[in-house]
Amino acid sequence: MKNSRMIMPLIVGMYVTFTIGAMSLAPIVAADEAEDIPTNAQNTGVHDSLVAALAHADLVTALQADGPFTVFAPTDAAFTAAGIDLSTFDTDDEIAALADILTYHVYVGSVASSAVTDGLTVTMLNGDEATFTVADGTVMIGEATVTLADVPASNGVIHVIDKVLMPPADVVEPVIPDGCDYVIGIGDDGLAYDNTDLSIEVGQTVCWIWQDESMAHNVAEIANEGDTTRMIGGLYSGESMSTVDYRVTFDEDETFHYICEPHATMGMAGKITVGTGVTEVVTPEPVEEEDNNTPGFTTLLVALAVMSAVLVTRRKA
Repeated sequence: MKNSRMIMPLIVGMYVTFTIGAMSLAPIVAADEAEDIPTNAQNTGVHDSLVAALAHADLVTALQADGPFTVFAPTDAAFTAAGIDLSTFDTDDEIAALADILTYHVYVGSVASSAVTDGLTVTMLNGDEATFTVADGTVMIGEATVTLADVPASNGVIHVIDKVLMPPADVVEPVIPDGCDYVIGIGDDGLAYDNTDLSIEVGQTVCWIWQDESMAHNVAEIANEGDTTRMIGGLYSGESMSTVDYRVTFDEDETFHYICEPHATMGMAGKITVGTGVTEVVTPEPVEEEDNNTPGFTTLLVALAVMSAVLVTRRKA
């Protein structure tokens, strides 16, 4: 979770603008340019939920700083539609999550209403990016439409929007266990491995790991791609189980095909290409048999013949 309770000390020097001129909306906010953003929001009559959320996340004082800040302010109706109930934000983590949402509505700098290129992306106070869309005189930030622009304040400007902006979900990098170079698990549907075609280097270790799956699975080597029965003598994790930790280090170039036995007929299979993917075939050196015509063998035969002749001669004598 990002640290969302501190206003960044560096004021971003870039000033971005967007086109609202084609919008003909009757003003619904009476603003006092001498008052700061939280005070003006409190006086609109349609941002009570926003003001309460800022207070709950301890962000009011931060937004009373010099700025300039640009706040994209969701209305009370937008908070209701988003289902945000402040009574459910009690723990430190929950309040930090609320602060992350709120600071995703704040840009450090001044966003005025003049021309801007469709697709402009800016970095909001919480560190996430938000993108503007301009089409047919309508300006949107993310999925929210700007319904009223340029509400002035002493330390910035407020733009009213009709939806609560939700920060993009943080991407959590998978944790690779010690001793593993790659981890293969079970897909979301429970009937496939989550990586069915993996390429690795010789000497790397692949770990098939899953825990408390709703169905039992295993890893069984097959002789040929498309087989649905395991190869006798091949690599085998054992009987299918809901929790498995099976690890194999591949020490030579090969293409390894495998299945989950209980679900092989449903296509639950995978392939691992190790190195070149081609197993080197070693042809044994031929064993040379001694030729009967070699000099040593011929000499032996001659010697035996001579000895036999001598013995025969002695017997006749």
